[in-house]
Amino acid sequence: MKIITTIPPYAPFLDELLSHPAISGVRLNTVMPTKEPLEDLLKRLKSLAGSKDIWIDLKCRQLRTVHGAFYKAPSEPKIYEFGGIKHILDPSEPRSYGELRTPPWAEIEISHKVELDLSGGPIKCWMQDGYDSAWIVEICDGNKLIMLDGPQRVVGGGESINILHPSLEIKGYFTELDLQYIEAAKKAGIHNFMLSYVEKDDDIRELFDLDPKASAIAKIESKKGVKWVMNSFDSFNDRVRLMAARGDLYVEMGRPDKILRPLRLIAKKDPSAVLASRILTSLRKSSLPACSDITDITCMLEMGYEHFMIGDDICFNRDMLFLAVDILQVIGGEHGRAHSSIHP
Repeated sequence: MKIITTIPPYAPFLDELLSHPAISGVRLNTVMPTKEPLEDLLKRLKSLAGSKDIWIDLKCRQLRTVHGAFYKAPSEPKIYEFGGIKHILDPSEPRSYGELRTPPWAEIEISHKVELDLSGGPIKCWMQDGYDSAWIVEICDGNKLIMLDGPQRVVGGGESINILHPSLEIKGYFTELDLQYIEAAKKAGIHNFMLSYVEKDDDIRELFDLDPKASAIAKIESKKGVKWVMNSFDSFNDRVRLMAARGDLYVEMGRPDKILRPLRLIAKKDPSAVLASRILTSLRKSSLPACSDITDITCMLEMGYEHFMIGDDICFNRDMLFLAVDILQVIGGEHGRAHSSIHP
């Protein structure tokens, strides 16, 4: 088993983490705030990493929240009708959730301009790994979503938002920050990139045009991405690896059981594919991992995954992160011994 871990760029335990023998590479999530020029940050991390790979995770067409507001209410109530029911967005009648009082709607600014066919009525979107949702009733300026009846909490910046409707069109691929990171990485001598929401050949070609030396991990996070793996990945497999990015992919597939076929496909297409997200999530609540987390990792090993990436939800806490690395090592070792005894 080989382990990639996300690195908080200013964590006091970076030296210890990067010297860990089980860590084959590290991932920098570019939504994390920085306090120094990007080129300086990347040169510092490269020096600390030594011979280990640094992967820069670009956000590309992944929809993320920039800002959520609950109080920029329209001056007059608005009425929407769908499903035979009238819904009134009236800011004068706020809901109460503990100390938080909000109108029954929200305005959420997202990272990209989008087009969405709302002619048939409001369209549902998902947040918080699919545990929260809201209905989009209007889009203002291409990137401000007016929500009906949700979300059920205050939404912060940088959160993923999933819109499964087939009419969704996202404008552009690389964000302005992505382009800044690519340029800074080239100057720092780093050419490894993770590309979010890869769905077509041009997504890969655009990176290679910007950095001819680039190597990429294509994060598969949508139905369109799965189709790309089926139809086009083989023509790029000399410079591109795959990642089963289960955080968004699980939501984007539309039904929980639909995640299984893409996971098998990705592992079959690319023996070096990385399994990421929703790994050992029970450690967020207890140092004793849930049985389902242990068997999940074993199942993914049986499916063919040998590379695992620990994500943001674990990486900020030193003890939690190192415990996750230890658990993965133990399960990987046990899996290897079991297979050796079966296939001497």
